[in-house]
Amino acid sequence: MVSRIIIGESGGPTPVIDWEVAGAIDAAQKAGIEIYGMINGLEGLLNANIQGNVVDLTNMDPMSFVFNGPGAGLKTTRIKPKEVEYKKIAENLSALGVDGVIYIGGNDSADQLLGLTAVSDVAATHAIKTVDNDLPVTHHCPGYGSAALYNATALKNVHSDFSSYRVMANFEKDGQVVQGLDIAPVVVYQVMGRKAGWLAQGTAFARVDPRGEMAPDRPPHVILCKEIEFDKQAFLDRLDDVVTRLGQAVVVVQEDLTDKETGKSIAEVYAAEVLTDDHGNIQHGRAASFSPAAFLAELIGSELKVEAVPGKVKDCVLNPQHIQRSCMMSPVDAGEAYGVGFASVQAMLGGETKKSVILQKTDGAMRTALTDLSNIAAKDRRVPAEYVNGIDGPTQGFIDEFIYLIGGPVALPHYSTMKFAGVPVPAAVKGSPYVRG
Repeated sequence: MVSRIIIGESGGPTPVIDWEVAGAIDAAQKAGIEIYGMINGLEGLLNANIQGNVVDLTNMDPMSFVFNGPGAGLKTTRIKPKEVEYKKIAENLSALGVDGVIYIGGNDSADQLLGLTAVSDVAATHAIKTVDNDLPVTHHCPGYGSAALYNATALKNVHSDFSSYRVMANFEKDGQVVQGLDIAPVVVYQVMGRKAGWLAQGTAFARVDPRGEMAPDRPPHVILCKEIEFDKQAFLDRLDDVVTRLGQAVVVVQEDLTDKETGKSIAEVYAAEVLTDDHGNIQHGRAASFSPAAFLAELIGSELKVEAVPGKVKDCVLNPQHIQRSCMMSPVDAGEAYGVGFASVQAMLGGETKKSVILQKTDGAMRTALTDLSNIAAKDRRVPAEYVNGIDGPTQGFIDEFIYLIGGPVALPHYSTMKFAGVPVPAAVKGSPYVRG
C-alpha cells in the first residue's frame, strides 16, 4: 500500500476543482497517510528543487480548499512534458519518498499521467474534471454543472437587458408607410468548448420554466456547436426567421465550429492567423485569437438582410471566457467533485493504479467508479446525437438528464412575461404617422 501520495491540478480550473483536492485530503487523513501537494502540477514537480513547489498537506484542514475562492489552490499548468522531463519528475518523486500520484484534470492531464507511469512504477490515479464535459466513459465531469449554471443565468439576464433596445418605427417603402423594426437587438454569446458542445447546449437551461420544461421562443434561439457543421446560409436563414418573428435573437456559439464546406475549423477558414498551444489545440482565449462570436457578429452585420428590419440589427458580442468558470458554483457539482477526490485516494489505497475516477449513473443515483486511464487519455466525447436538435439546440431529453447538475430549474432566475394591455390608437395619430427619414 502507498504510504505517501502527492496531488496536483492541471489544465483549466473549474469552479469546483478544489473540492476534489479537499476530498482527497480528507480521505488521506482518514487513512492516516501523508499527502503532499505539487504547486503547478507536474511543472512544479519537475522543478521540485525550488522551495515551495512541493508542500505538505497532511495536517491541513480540507475545508481550507473549498473556502479560498475560485481557481486552483495548488495552481495549475499546461505543460506537456518530454520524455527527459518525465524521467526527472520520476527521480524527484523517488527522492521525495512519494509512491502515489493523484492528478486532477482532463484528457491531456490523463495522457500526461500515462506518460509518467511509462518511466516510473509510482501508483497513479486520475481524478476527472473539466468544464468542457468532453471526457468519454463518464456520465459527466465535475466543473460542468457550475459553468453551465453561470452561462444559463448570465445569458438569461443579458437577454433581459439587451432586449430593451427593440424599437418599432414607421418607414416609407414604395410610396407607402410600413411598420418595421428600427432596432433589432441580437446577442452573440460565446462559450468554452474546443471539441464538444456541452456548454453550448447547457445554455438552453435558460429556456426552462420552474418545472424544467423548455418554453417556446425563449433564448437562446440559435445554438452553434461542434456537433453540427457550420452552414453559413442555414444560420442566416434561421436568424432571419427568429428576428422576423420575435424582433430580437440570442445566438450561442462555442469557441470552435467545423465548416460544412471544407470540413476545417472555422478558424482555419476565416482567421488571418491560427494560433495553437503546446498540445496542438487551436487557441481561442488570447487577445490575438480568432473569436467565433466576433466573426458571427461581423457576418450578421454584412450579410443578414431581414425584410422586417428596415432599420438595423444592433449586435452585442459577449465572450465571458474565464468568467464562466469563476463566478458561480453549483452545490450539486461541488458535492460530486468532493466525492471524486475522496474516491481517488480510496482507489489508490485499494491497490488500483493507472485508473481514472469517473461518475456513473446506477439505479438512478450518481456514483463514482473507475476506468482504465487509457480510456480517458487524449480522448474526447461529443454530445450524443439524440440530445441535439440541429442549431435549435438540445432536446428536452438533454434538459431532463443534466439540469440537476446546476441545482435544478429553480437554481435559475424566473421573470414575469410583462404582457401589457394595449391602448387604442386615436384616428388622428393613426392617420399622421411619423416616418423615419
